[in-house]
Amino acid sequence: MTMTMTTTTMTRRRLASGRGFTLMEVLVALVVFAISVVGLVALESRSIDSQRAASQLREAERIAQQEMAALTSRGFLELVARDFEGNDNPAFPYDDGAVDPGDRLRDFHRPPADIANTDIVVGEVRGQYIVSRTVDWIVNPLNQPTANPPPELEWALVTGVEIEVTVMWIDDTNPAFPPPATLRIIDLTTDMVDPASASFSPYVSSVRLRTVRVNDAVLPPADGVAGP
Repeated sequence: MTMTMTTTTMTRRRLASGRGFTLMEVLVALVVFAISVVGLVALESRSIDSQRAASQLREAERIAQQEMAALTSRGFLELVARDFEGNDNPAFPYDDGAVDPGDRLRDFHRPPADIANTDIVVGEVRGQYIVSRTVDWIVNPLNQPTANPPPELEWALVTGVEIEVTVMWIDDTNPAFPPPATLRIIDLTTDMVDPASASFSPYVSSVRLRTVRVNDAVLPPADGVAGP
């Protein structure tokens, strides 16, 4: 009798243990699954933001190079004779801060989509970037011009001009530094991308290029002094 009861009890236990998972095991599995899904979603979201940030950076670099090429293609005398507003004899350095911000906006051109449907038109984001340009002269400290800017026959004293191009945009891809909802692209200034400035804003990204346009102007001789 005892043998029969013991065998029956063991059989029941085996059957009970083989019926499936307990409620606690199911709950633990659900918690682990939920944590994994949340982590994967967050990782995917961050990956998308990183790709978008890289795309914005590449486009800003392209715009900066394009703007710099346009400036360096100008003649030296054109750069020193008038500013970006068309005013003659500008004081150095001069920039385009007084130019209408709408004229300094640049679009973000979306790359072609990797799809077979050629009927889809590739769009662009209007006014994604704003450009800031600065021109300053470079002179020999031992041979300073006597005026600002120097008279026409004293351009030979100017070694060249330093050109700086800054392309800025509002970076909304970093959740640690979200931009204010009221911030507009036309409100961006170069102080916002200068870490030493009180106006520095971590949600404003930029690309900055600098180069020198040498004085290659050919001036007619005057009073026995020939130009470069």
